[in-house]
Amino acid sequence: MESAPKFILVGVDDGPESQVALRWAVEEAGARGCAVRVVSAHLDQTAQWPGIGFEAYIPPPEVDQHQPVNDAAVRFVRDRLGYENGSGWFTTGSAAAAILTEAPEAGMIVLGSRAHSRLGAALGSTATAVTAKAPCPVVVVRDLDAAGPVLVGADGSADSEAAVLFGFEAAARSGTPLEVVYCWQPQSRHDAPIDSAEELLRNWLTESVAPYRDKFPGVRVRAEVVAGRPAAVLAERSSTSSMVVVGSRGRGGVTGLLLGSVSQRLLHHASCPVAVVRTMQQH
Repeated sequence: MESAPKFILVGVDDGPESQVALRWAVEEAGARGCAVRVVSAHLDQTAQWPGIGFEAYIPPPEVDQHQPVNDAAVRFVRDRLGYENGSGWFTTGSAAAAILTEAPEAGMIVLGSRAHSRLGAALGSTATAVTAKAPCPVVVVRDLDAAGPVLVGADGSADSEAAVLFGFEAAARSGTPLEVVYCWQPQSRHDAPIDSAEELLRNWLTESVAPYRDKFPGVRVRAEVVAGRPAAVLAERSSTSSMVVVGSRGRGGVTGLLLGSVSQRLLHHASCPVAVVRTMQQH
């Protein structure tokens, strides 16, 4: 018997950006046929600095004031997906730590782009921390109205292969076209004549995408080699895309870093939702 799809985990606080993320997560869960789990956290400084001789910490009454944010988000999910498809968890502490605690069982994590609030640190910082360590794809949402093809940055790395597959799956579910882009810098990275090198890259990209075309015959896909820095090219094209998908670290990623420069820049500068994907063997 085929196992049920994993749930989507969404981080929610009292900021408007996280409400955008919540709505995006519910729409995605509806398309995937899966549940949504809402996680909220309140970072309480008093709990981190107990007095001498302090034996047990009792949360102040203000902590209870934040629980309704999580409760309301869970109700929102259940109203749209059914009672059994919505659950939530509210805790004290770091929002990133709370989300990562739940992450191993999730199929995807969804976060808002930025949300300074009393329920924790800026969600932008949380998004960076979660994206660097999550074992599943992380989607950072800043605009529900983003429209256009699904855009994938490819470079031949293992994470890039995972991103291409994610992009094909997303395009297949949404019925939107897919653009797979390889970015290169002719003068600084290739010794062969520019025309010959570009032709080789186009042939490689066509061949690397071919198995996915066969697996997803209904997806309209265009594979393209573009001159330019990946982060700059993808950020510019994100303004006319419904989503941009990249690997956590590309071929140029520095060993030991959990999040590459391209994915980091896109988290801050892309105009549409950004999905950061990594291969499971890194965990």
